[in-house]
Amino acid sequence: MNTVVNWVIDTLNSTALSGLVMDNAYVFPFLEMAHFVGLCLLFGSLIVVDLRVVGVAKSVPIDRVELFVRFALIGFAINLMSGALFVVGDSDRYLVNIAFWAKIGLIAVAGLNTAYFVRRIKPQMDLGVASADLSRDARVVAWLSLTLWTCVIVLGRFIPYVEDL
Repeated sequence: MNTVVNWVIDTLNSTALSGLVMDNAYVFPFLEMAHFVGLCLLFGSLIVVDLRVVGVAKSVPIDRVELFVRFALIGFAINLMSGALFVVGDSDRYLVNIAFWAKIGLIAVAGLNTAYFVRRIKPQMDLGVASADLSRDARVVAWLSLTLWTCVIVLGRFIPYVEDL
């Protein structure tokens, strides 16, 4: 396994894209800013949607928070692209880091949670169902979403400080 990881790291480090990310004084800081903006869009939007689903701000029609789902998707796309470039540019740091792999695992679980939300909860929201009338699992999905994404953020902050696998 370690040989495969080393091969992937060596392969990524030898690409022109890795050189661009790590050797250009502007690219890495730009990616950091883009990742932060994406995080703000993603998590800020999820806070609005998930808290509304659990019953906060009951005077706001639940179907109106759908706009924020789009912003969350835009934020996720920004973070996916900038995060992938971080990995390509500095694979020595990321691919051997347990906090990075834990973060990726939680993102996968959050993705499954989101898929469940889109398939089961969002149709109820589209019909204008009041949050009190949403199915019980809607609140579980919303709290799980907030918890998972908070943990993803914390693990992302751990990456520079955690040792190798």
